[in-house]
Amino acid sequence: MASLENIQNIESYLLALGLVLMIAELLLGFSIILLFTLGVSLLITSGLVFLNVFEPSLLNLFIAVSVLDTLLMVLLWKPMKYLQRDKAPRSVKSDLVGNVIELTQDADPSHPSTVHYSGVTWKVKCSEPIVAGTKVVIEDVEVGSISVTPTAVKPNT
Repeated sequence: MASLENIQNIESYLLALGLVLMIAELLLGFSIILLFTLGVSLLITSGLVFLNVFEPSLLNLFIAVSVLDTLLMVLLWKPMKYLQRDKAPRSVKSDLVGNVIELTQDADPSHPSTVHYSGVTWKVKCSEPIVAGTKVVIEDVEVGSISVTPTAVKPNT
């Protein structure tokens, strides 16, 4: 059985292993930072062996990969953790926000009503009781519901 000392073109194997680890990290969505840094350190070590910076012995390769991986882990830890952070959901601005509509039913915070607007029947949410016929401004739009506030215009009597 051949030992690592006798393998020809060890830099090609290091390069291939480094690329495999980086592709695995990419497929996992940068969830395991060690695979990425280890892959990069193997690529760098492969380049150093190719340039004959050091002899490709098992000890030299182990030391080079270990030192490079440690340095990369220290340097890239914060940026990589930043990529993994949870992003807060963003509020989506709807074209309906700001439109004025007239309620067809009484609405109350404890008993929401519905209104048919723009081809959709919406559940109406409000913070105060509003009588039918009152013109209201759409303040927020969620899936299937709109939040409204009354305008200064009084309902038709």
